[in-house]
Amino acid sequence: MMRRVVPAFPSEPLPLQLETIGFNPDQETLDRPDGYPYFHWLQTLEGEGELTVNGQLWKMTERSGVLLAPGTAHRYEAKNGWWQTGYITFQGSLAASIVQSFGWSSAERFQWEAGSDRIPEQLYSMLAFAETGSDPSGWQSSAALYQFLTLLRTDARTANRPSMSKRLERIQVLLDWLEHEFANPEIGLADMASQLGIGERQLNERFRELFGQTAYSYLIQLRIRKAKEWLPSRPDWTVRRIGEAVGFRDASHFVSTFRQKEGMTPETYRKLYGT
Repeated sequence: MMRRVVPAFPSEPLPLQLETIGFNPDQETLDRPDGYPYFHWLQTLEGEGELTVNGQLWKMTERSGVLLAPGTAHRYEAKNGWWQTGYITFQGSLAASIVQSFGWSSAERFQWEAGSDRIPEQLYSMLAFAETGSDPSGWQSSAALYQFLTLLRTDARTANRPSMSKRLERIQVLLDWLEHEFANPEIGLADMASQLGIGERQLNERFRELFGQTAYSYLIQLRIRKAKEWLPSRPDWTVRRIGEAVGFRDASHFVSTFRQKEGMTPETYRKLYGT
């Protein structure tokens, strides 16, 4: 049985606004030469479909979906006679900037692995909640929609790239090791690369892909984060002692690095957040 909900549109503009959400047990052919006026998410629940967009033909198999920007021409139809789909359409004052910040194009295809069910589960949860009609302000649906988009960012892969969660798994051993060894000032790039059994160049490529910075910059950021935890909570420790405790060789290097990253000295930070 088809399920479709058009939530109430509040007068207050929301960052993300759910326009429709639904489940179609027998997806019909749709041809939209002018696209859809809002962002459009379409995913396969069972069966298989085909979607044509920007001159490309995409197979819509199970555990896959596509996000289309407003006005993106497309056509889709069932393949082999039967296609069960779920869909979300949305807009919002920040919708375009959020999608852009995630690095997605006007037509982005997503795939996720068997056993990774958080994406379809979130869609079903949002649909069930929308059917209750208990969100006249739209804010709860807006929050759930943002969570759905972040799941696409973390749990699904695009353009044959592994998902973020899968890429994080590949370096988790190193991240755990750094959480324990960050205070050692002798740690270098070679030590970090050896934890994963890869070269230094490949290590930096993985960190830039995930965090937008080199592996050593990640380590410095980790040390600064630990210092920010300890400056207010250990008032009997001097700035020098905290700097040494988080892995800086001398106080001047700690102070200058902290100021560069945080825009203030460690002492100022302590006064701002300390007891």
